[in-house]
Amino acid sequence: MKQPVEFFEDIEKLRGFACILVLLQHLIWICPYYFVINTVPSWLSIGSGAVHIFFAISGFVITYSLSNKLENLNGNFLENLKDSKDWISKFYSKRFFRIFPMVLIVSIVCGTYLQMIDTEAGWQSALLRSPLEILFGIFNNSVETFVSENIIYTSGMGPFWTLAVEAQFYVLWPLVLICCRDDNQRAIVSLSLGLIFSLFATPLSNLYLGEHYYWTSNNIAELFLGSFLAHLYKSGLKINLSKEKANFFSLILIFAIWFYPSVVREIGKIFYGNIIETISSVLLVMLCTFSKGSFSFFGFNKIFRYLGQRSFSFYSIQLTLANIVMWFTNSTYFPTEGFSKNEFFFFQFLIFLGILLASTELLYRFIERPSRQLIR
Repeated sequence: MKQPVEFFEDIEKLRGFACILVLLQHLIWICPYYFVINTVPSWLSIGSGAVHIFFAISGFVITYSLSNKLENLNGNFLENLKDSKDWISKFYSKRFFRIFPMVLIVSIVCGTYLQMIDTEAGWQSALLRSPLEILFGIFNNSVETFVSENIIYTSGMGPFWTLAVEAQFYVLWPLVLICCRDDNQRAIVSLSLGLIFSLFATPLSNLYLGEHYYWTSNNIAELFLGSFLAHLYKSGLKINLSKEKANFFSLILIFAIWFYPSVVREIGKIFYGNIIETISSVLLVMLCTFSKGSFSFFGFNKIFRYLGQRSFSFYSIQLTLANIVMWFTNSTYFPTEGFSKNEFFFFQFLIFLGILLASTELLYRFIERPSRQLIR
């Protein structure tokens, strides 16, 4: 009998919290939302740690979803590949239908917007390449190289760089796992790769080659460490903390993820700065999976749960909608009389937030959820 997939409610809420961090991060540099920039302290908008949370969650969820299939594989690579080719093929198909429909919709919306504003030529070819670059895991390199040169990366497609990193992980990681003879080897490989990247590869890469936010090496440690957490969880390890203690430790880790980048800014460039975000995000995911009730904060639970369930739609469309709302509300067609500068920018933000939530719900109901159900 097929075992039902376990639902991790705290992970869902953690996704919702990460969505809010990403939104704050994007708003601080999306002009002309000067209301946000001028009235909100810079430390409040530090959301770069949210991507580390998303990667740690993905590493855990993907590996945990494969754990039942992997536990019966104890031969060499070719034997394991032969025994697992059906579910691996299904795994890749599910990843394709999970990602591609949303990418296609956002590409169409982004292209329509760029055509309407009559921007300079040259973006069309980059936009057409983007879905394939995302699926084949090279889009983050394009963002790193061309983000300052091509408008498609700042007008809508830029956030998909995280999907490119995950696509690399999705393609290679199942094959790495079936190379191992048992779950102990898989756990050791996951932990070893996570530590190698977080403690050595990423810091040395930044030290000698420059700090590159979008590089795979800067973000893949969380995927490996999240995978290690899945092996620990599958082994039956539990964390026995009261709800109050678990919430307390979660708050400490949230502050570390949220505010540590601003500390680094103040004291200068630190090449080991990513380690704090990596450790904090992985420990936060660990709390949310090993100790139930670790992410329960007053009246925000329903908001976090709602956004977490729709996190892919919310994350994918926000940058495009922000640009569309800014363009329209700053056009001659939009009335601005009677507003002070700050009032107008606040009004812009409210319009954007309303359209974002409505679009998120539509995308979730008609694109994200149906595409998940195409292959079971």
